[in-house]
Amino acid sequence: MPFIDSHAHINDEAFDADRSEVIRRAFDSGVYKFIEIACEPDEWNPALNLCNKYPAQTAAALGIHPQVAHLYTQPARETLCKLLDNPHAAAVGEIGLDYAYLHACPKDTQLKIFEEMLCLSNHVCKPIVLHVRREAEDYEPYEQTFSLLKHAWKPAGPKYSGVLHCFSARYEEAKKALDFGLLLGINGCFTYKKNEYIREAVKKAGANKLVLETDCPYLSPQGKRGTRNDPSNIPLIAQWTADYLNMPVEELAEITTQNALNLYRLS
Repeated sequence: MPFIDSHAHINDEAFDADRSEVIRRAFDSGVYKFIEIACEPDEWNPALNLCNKYPAQTAAALGIHPQVAHLYTQPARETLCKLLDNPHAAAVGEIGLDYAYLHACPKDTQLKIFEEMLCLSNHVCKPIVLHVRREAEDYEPYEQTFSLLKHAWKPAGPKYSGVLHCFSARYEEAKKALDFGLLLGINGCFTYKKNEYIREAVKKAGANKLVLETDCPYLSPQGKRGTRNDPSNIPLIAQWTADYLNMPVEELAEITTQNALNLYRLS
């Protein structure tokens, strides 16, 4: 079964000791492509270099994570605009709002840079990878995300123009995301025992609106929590998801792989 890890951080320092082995193990597990997410200036060129090393198996998303929105200086703007012209740069991301770590970057800065990132995605006509994280039961970052999408974003393609990465909300938020033409990124969070509300939202959304991801080295699936995550766990996440949706994992693999190919405009 061919899988795609639609959101990975293989260049993270957690993989410095065995990066090549991790990538080989991913390919051996059936994950034949992965998307490297580079969300601060120091990560952009290394992500493209990784794509140069594995040109048939990788693509990159380049952007500014909300926790480091303050790093989006004028020189960074100029650099990012140039790098997004690279054929390996498949998306703008991850971008968005993170209200669980406001000590890292205040709301007003996050909102300003997020809007700039959306305008940049309009300019380069590439899909977006969204990071939206709330604090406890406060869904304000989702409400503000959807408001900015409505007023500042022009979807880049006829089918899927973005993904709500690490989907961790209710069906109410899922429905609004789907209405914008976004896919839902499903990772280890889906497998955690306390997250029944996520699973129910995903079931209502349907398998045809999903892509699989690890967000490695973070968010290892149930049974491997506390260990380093990597793309070889995608088949495990897929099995959890398929079982919950009461469908063959082979069918889920086919659907989510095609969704990822469509999202990132990959062959």
